[in-house]
Amino acid sequence: MELITLASIPAIIALVTLAKDLGLPSKLSPLLAVVLGIVAAVVDAYVTDGITDGRSLAAVAVTGVILGLGAAGLYDGAKAVGARRTEEEVVVTYVPKHAAPEDPGIIS
Repeated sequence: MELITLASIPAIIALVTLAKDLGLPSKLSPLLAVVLGIVAAVVDAYVTDGITDGRSLAAVAVTGVILGLGAAGLYDGAKAVGARRTEEEVVVTYVPKHAAPEDPGIIS
């Protein structure tokens, strides 16, 4: 697997995100990621080595499936990590030291 092929994972994520912004249903995004991964692997194999150098088209397609699934998994993983934070965790409460104890904003 070439470096250019590994670098295509962020490009696949960007293209799938663009397609979703243009109206692609979310449940079709993993399929689009796999298709784009296969296309990226075939183009990479053709441009760098030529597919006829001993690698079969099936092996290149499997590489593409791995790229597409990797891109889809990376996107879903990042989305899941970002979704863990709630507003309650982010809110910071400030109580000044000079506030009166009878102030209803003070929690003892």
